[in-house]
Amino acid sequence: MKLCNSIIFSILILLLIPTVGQAQLFKLGVGGGLTQIVAPDAVTRDVSEGGLGFSTNWNLGLVVKVDLPLVPITPRAYLLYHSLSGSGDVVETLSKSSNISAVNRENSQSIFEVGVGAQYNFLPIPAGIDPYLALDIAMSSFGKLKINDNEIPESNNTRFGGGVGLGAEVSIVPMVNIDLYLSYKLLNLIGKDDGEDTVSAVTLDAFIMFNFL
Repeated sequence: MKLCNSIIFSILILLLIPTVGQAQLFKLGVGGGLTQIVAPDAVTRDVSEGGLGFSTNWNLGLVVKVDLPLVPITPRAYLLYHSLSGSGDVVETLSKSSNISAVNRENSQSIFEVGVGAQYNFLPIPAGIDPYLALDIAMSSFGKLKINDNEIPESNNTRFGGGVGLGAEVSIVPMVNIDLYLSYKLLNLIGKDDGEDTVSAVTLDAFIMFNFL
């Protein structure tokens, strides 16, 4: 149900922004890249050391922007699907003997992130590069944690957070750009349970941007 609500909320955002930006330059981008989980230690630590082993994984996403004339601020919205995984051997002692064996463990979890924000555009570089700074707020829906394909009950939740980033749009051909974006995110800054650690990540993405009037 939480994932369904997230999808509905995402669709509404993507529908509303073009409406606000009528007669402006509307941009739609598709792409993806890398998600590097940097904290907490329980998530990034190796599986063999008792952690989940999440490190660098992939993401896929959409981004929508509306260029406002004569204003260096560009409203933006995005969807990102992060696929996280980690694997390693865990040493286990058999209950009926003193034998010790190494068992392979595979952990996986997905995060569906929906965000809105704005980017501040610097003066374009003559080479066709338009750099910018961005600030976003986001809702992240954490899927159920799976250990060797076994779902952990009540490991899914929805949290709120945000991120800051640095990017640049590079002109390729008329009406098509490449958007490169590096961002630092706090995925569950608001709405945490007592004792819940903050999950932070760095993402590096590339989007093919299609421009529409």
